[in-house]
Amino acid sequence: MSKILIVDDYEESVALIKTFFIGTKHSFISANTGQEGYNLALAENPDLILLDVVMPGMDGFEVLDLLKQNTKTKNIPVIMVTGMEDNRSRSLCYNLGTEYISKPFNIYDIKMRVGKMLELHSYKNQLNAAEKLIYQLALIAETKDEYAQGTTRKLAGYGTYFAKHLGMLEKEISEIGKGALLHSIGKIKINDRILSKPGPLTDDEFEQIKTYPEIGESICKPIDSLKGVLPIIRNHKELYDGSGYPDKLAGESIPYNAQIIAMTDSFNALTTDRPYRKAFASQEAFEAMDQDLHKGKVNPQLYTEFKKVFSSENINEISFDVNQLTN
Repeated sequence: MSKILIVDDYEESVALIKTFFIGTKHSFISANTGQEGYNLALAENPDLILLDVVMPGMDGFEVLDLLKQNTKTKNIPVIMVTGMEDNRSRSLCYNLGTEYISKPFNIYDIKMRVGKMLELHSYKNQLNAAEKLIYQLALIAETKDEYAQGTTRKLAGYGTYFAKHLGMLEKEISEIGKGALLHSIGKIKINDRILSKPGPLTDDEFEQIKTYPEIGESICKPIDSLKGVLPIIRNHKELYDGSGYPDKLAGESIPYNAQIIAMTDSFNALTTDRPYRKAFASQEAFEAMDQDLHKGKVNPQLYTEFKKVFSSENINEISFDVNQLTN
């Protein structure tokens, strides 16, 4: 059953819309002012909002703006209700990419629009649920490696912090955070004994380890919302000189976001305890990474920026809230 919120100051309009859906499984709640409608949206979390444009006090577009700014309501689909002659509002809806219907209502139009929007909302909810399941799977993969537990959140913190310093777009920063959380998800299929082995790996064991980026990509590939994250998952173990894996990419052929995660992953690994050594201090970590620079294994321009940022920051104060990506 879908819950629909109608925000309209004319009771006759509210009653008419409800009659269109008699016999359906929809339930309705209503408000006759913009403020009341916004409050109800927060309290009731409806599946769809029918929002009148012209109302006393707060108009429909002001309510829409508040809804989109609030993380609790920003994903609720909204259909604006405009007058047939209200060309300005219809034009604004078009420019905002917002669905609208016109008064006087056409029963077939309104039922079709509502049905399509609810179907799309349900599909998006299923995708969100699938994405959250993927994150849970990534956390399970992390617990298989006792020396890696908790490191993905650190990596996400470092990666997004660095991406913000580089002036990257919000969408790219989000993808870097997601990529950090999911970069090792493929380890879910790697033998626990290999992941937690305290000594050096045999050649055969290392070949098995090298399969995890491709496994991770295949796990996440069916989720459309993670499409932008796939290059990070697959290519974060590539090296600038072409000696990495799985594709032996070199130089700028390595996706930029993957380069960022590769660099922050190296720093994160060096500054984390391992079975064969204690965590390096930041300066020691940079000395080790300087050697990789001299060998041509890292992007020199990117590394210069990275070293400048993380040499001057207290890395223990860089935190990351997983909920900002998985809600």
